[in-house]
Order: sequence, then C-alpha cells, then structure tokens
Amino acid sequence: EFSNRIDTYFTMRGAFLTSFFLIAADAFVRLAITSKVAKTISFPPLENLNGRSRGRIHLSNSPLDDPLDDDLPLIDPANTTAQLMAAIWNQITQVALMEKGESVTVTYPHMAEDFNPTYINRLMAHLDNCKDVCEHFGVRSNLVPYLEQGRVTGFTAKSYAGPEGEDKELEFEYDPFWDENEIGDYTGVDEEVESRTGEDRYPGIENEIPDDDDEIISITKTWVSKFMSDMGVCPFTSGADLAGLPMGKVFYTIDRCSGIEEVYARYWNEVVRVEEASQKELSTTLLICPEFHLDQVEYFENFCNTLTQSLTGIGMEDLLQLVFFHPHWTFRDGGDRFGAGAAANYARRSPWPMINILRTNQVRTAQKGIPTGLVYSQNEKTLAKIGVDELETMLRLRNWDKIEHVKVDRKDREALRVAQDFQKKGIVQSEDMSFEGDSLPAANKVQSTEVNDGNLINVMRQALGKRLGLNEEEKTITRLNGPETTATIMASEFLLTELDSLIGQEKTN
Repeated sequence: EFSNRIDTYFTMRGAFLTSFFLIAADAFVRLAITSKVAKTISFPPLENLNGRSRGRIHLSNSPLDDPLDDDLPLIDPANTTAQLMAAIWNQITQVALMEKGESVTVTYPHMAEDFNPTYINRLMAHLDNCKDVCEHFGVRSNLVPYLEQGRVTGFTAKSYAGPEGEDKELEFEYDPFWDENEIGDYTGVDEEVESRTGEDRYPGIENEIPDDDDEIISITKTWVSKFMSDMGVCPFTSGADLAGLPMGKVFYTIDRCSGIEEVYARYWNEVVRVEEASQKELSTTLLICPEFHLDQVEYFENFCNTLTQSLTGIGMEDLLQLVFFHPHWTFRDGGDRFGAGAAANYARRSPWPMINILRTNQVRTAQKGIPTGLVYSQNEKTLAKIGVDELETMLRLRNWDKIEHVKVDRKDREALRVAQDFQKKGIVQSEDMSFEGDSLPAANKVQSTEVNDGNLINVMRQALGKRLGLNEEEKTITRLNGPETTATIMASEFLLTELDSLIGQEKTN
C-alpha cells in the first residue's frame, strides 16, 4: 500500500511539473513574440494643441541595445524648440507611471539639423536645472539622448521607481535619540504665528479654490479688468480680454495639476499655442495653476526661475517673456518689501499662482514707450497710497470695487514734472522733495561709484530743454523716447539722493 502511494505521488508530481513547464514555455513564447512584434504600451491621448499626433509609446527594457527596437520607433513631428520641449515633458510625465526598468523612447526627425553638440548640451543643462525642483524627474526617472548611427535623433526617458512608480517604504534601524511619543503638540502654532504677524486681522477666503473652472476664470478676469487694466498697473492691458502692442486677445487657461512635471508639460504646450497663433488671435496667455504651490511661494519661485533660465539657456528669449503672479509674491529688488515698501508686492499678487506668457516683440515695443523701471516706480507709488491692509483685504474677498476711481498716473515723469510745476508756480511742492515710497528696482538705480565723469546735470538740462521747448536747435516741445526717459529718471534719482545726503550732512554739522 505504501508503495502504491509513492507511485501515485510521483505520477501526480510528474504531471504537475509537466503542466507547469508547458504553461511556462507557452508564456515565454508569447512574451518573446510580443517583444519582437509589438512592444508597445498605450496611454490616453495627450492634449493636442496643433493637430499633431503623438503616436504610440515604445516600451523597452533596453532601447539602446535591443536591435529589435529599431523597427518600432516613435516619431514625433516637433520642428521647433517649443514643440520639442512640450514633447519631452509629456514623455517625462508618462514615464513616471511606468514600472521600474521601463522606458519611453521618442525620436524627432525634423529636429535633426538642430541636434548638434551645443544644442544638446544646452538642452540637457536646462533639464538638469529643472531636476532641482522636480518631484520624480532626476530621482525616480531620468532622460538621456537616444543615438542612432552615432547621432542624437531623440531621447529616452527611463523609470527607476518601484511598482506603479512608487518607492518602497524605507525602514530604518532603531534610533535611541528618536522617540515618536515625544514629538510634541503643535496645536495652535499656526494661529499664534498669524497673531504675531497680523495675518488674523484680514478676512478669511471663503472658497480658496473653486471646483468650477468658469468661476476661477471669472474671478481672474475681474482682477485683470479692475486691478491690472482699470487702475492701470499694467499699462498695456485693455479690459480683461485685450492686451499687448498691437492689441490682441488674452487667452485664459487652467491647469489643476499639483505635480511639477505636469505643470512643466502644460506650460510648454501653452508656449506652443502662443508660437503657432497669430498676435491678433492670441496676444498673451495667462496659465492659472490654482493648486500648484498655492501656499508655498518659495517653491513656486524656484520653479519660475527654471522657466526664466530657459529663455536664454535654450534660445527662447526672442519668442517669449514671462511674468509670474502668486498670492504671496514678494519682489527681490533690494527694496523693503516686508516693511514700508510691501504694497509694491501687490503688483504681482493674484488670487492664484499664474504664469503670464508674453510675446518678446510686444514687450520690446512697449518698453520703447514706457521703460520697465518707470512702470514699477509709478505702480509702487499708487499701491503705497492704497496700503497693504486694503490691498490684502480686496485680494482675499475677491472684490476690487474700492479702487474703482484709483488710477496710476503714467504722465508722472519725476524731475520733468517737478520742473514744469516750478516753471508755472515758482515753487517746489514739499511732497516732491520726499523719497517716501520712491524706490526704483535695484537694476535701474545709479550708484555713485558708477558715475565716473558722467555729467548728470547735463542729462537733466537736455531732457528739460526738450520737454519745455528751450533747446537752441528745436524750439518745439517734444516727447522723450524710452531710453531718454530712463536716463533722465536715473539721473534725477541720483542727483536728488545726493542732494538729500548733502542736506543731511549739513544738518548734522
């Protein structure tokens, strides 16, 4: 009987092993056939701004070494740097969804002439800067140039993460100096900080991030219309829907992503939209990101710095310029932006984080009429008169009715206006002798060590002569152009500062 049981055991064991190996062999053959014929993975179609098809995504464990992969290249029709960057960031966001070892390879045949060593080095250097602020790119995924016959024809993005893109939970050995039971109770800390900083004196925001996109766009348009346009903080905006020189349409779009890689992808897709549209159809774009670092302005600013770097880093400065807005934005221009000059920050404080994509040619045209430094200076004076408390309250209530009759005076030309008043009235107003709230951005200031032998008084004389019609060559009153206005403002700022310093020394002596 025992012998029969042994025979039965080995018979069943043999049948089981035979079945197992047959099933395994069949699976192996199927896998091999699949890898040779159609090693693809499907993704939902990406938002297509210009009608270009992204095709399928190639899945390979070793795209550079497997000769079978050459039969199934993914070809992207990008033919500009903006289109290339949009495709690359779409590629990076997709690889984050893959398992460890999987990769996405995309080739760009229309960019072949641009893919020289200098171009590739600049592009990879820019992406390296982006890694510093990214969540998974550079940590759990990476991107490298893809070579065919010794030439770069595309890029491969590879995942180094665990299953489903998630890292395994790290386990640490016991630390005798760490006791989870003695972390402490931090209840009420936020309230205490707010009471110390005075934040509690402002009204709360009832619905900080509305679920309805139309509501977000409606509030944003109200802010643009009443604050940026009607009050004149942006002198090149006409209402909520027109801006630029020449005037064109403002395009509003929302991205609710909170991941940095996803926002990069959306940003570059919007750059492509600007690139491919005419100025009349689309003058400027406001990309609204209500859930992207809403309460972390430092992270948002670091992200913005990488976008600014790309303007010169990969040659985008001739196409676009960027302005950033955030509910907690603070200028880094050397002024007292946390004290007396804090009101100036509201020129860039918006209901939600936003990226304003501008056309470079329009920015340059605008600067010929009103220099950037002068715009900031005039904005600062107007905002200082309104005051931080009023500005913050309006921003939180999403209501700017109280500034309905407030306007930024763009006719204000500092020394030229003072001279004209003096000519008419014979006196200089006391407020014109004050420097309160009158700081230009640091980049536009003149330092005494930089003056050398420059005759700033002569600059003032020439500007006054031109504006008052006193020049010997031309007896007519003429306007100053952009560079002349900037030079005059810089000269007046320096001379008035020096005179104020001399008066202070005389009083001390």
